[in-house]
Amino acid sequence: MKNEDVEIVKRTLARIIPPRPEGNSELILQRYTKALYEANKVLGDLFYARLFEIAPETRELFKGDMEAQNQKFVNMLVLLTRSMNRLHDTLNTMQELGVIHMKAGVKITDYQPFLSALLWSLRQKLGEEDFNDNVAKAWIAVLSRIAGIMVNAAYPEARGITQAEETANNATAAEEPPPASASNDA
Repeated sequence: MKNEDVEIVKRTLARIIPPRPEGNSELILQRYTKALYEANKVLGDLFYARLFEIAPETRELFKGDMEAQNQKFVNMLVLLTRSMNRLHDTLNTMQELGVIHMKAGVKITDYQPFLSALLWSLRQKLGEEDFNDNVAKAWIAVLSRIAGIMVNAAYPEARGITQAEETANNATAAEEPPPASASNDA
C-alpha cells in the first residue's frame, strides 16, 4: 500500500460521504448530520444487499438493527480509510475490530465476500468512469491492509498468511455475479 493509494481512497470516499464542514453552528451540524446519515444509508444499503446476495450465510451475523449497522459500518470505514497514512493512530482500533468480529462469528473466509461487496457498492455509487481500475487497485491495497491487520489480530495462529491479501486481490473478479448457467454460454 502506497501513500498514493490512500489519497485516491480518501478522494473517492469524499465523493460518496460528505466531509465535515467547517463551523460549529447548530444549523451547519444538523445539515451535516442529516447528509451524513443519508449518505451512510445509501452506501450501507447497497453494501449489505450485495453482501447478502453473494454470501447469504453472512446474514446471520447481523442480528441487530440494520439502520444502526449501516451507520456504524460506514462511519468506521471512513475513520479507517481517512487515517491509513497515520496507521499508528488506528492500529489498535483495527486490531480490536478484528477480535470483535471474530467473537461475533466472522470467519477468515467471510472477508472475501465482504471486500467484494464493498468494491461492488463503491463501483455502483461512483460509476465505472470514476471507479476505474486505478481507483479499484487503490481501494484493494487499503482494504487489504485493514483486513490483514484485523485477521492477524483475530487469528494469531494464522499470522503471516496472505489469505486476506489474496482475498482482496481476488475481490474484483468476484464483483460481478457469475452467469446464470455456465452450460448456456456455448
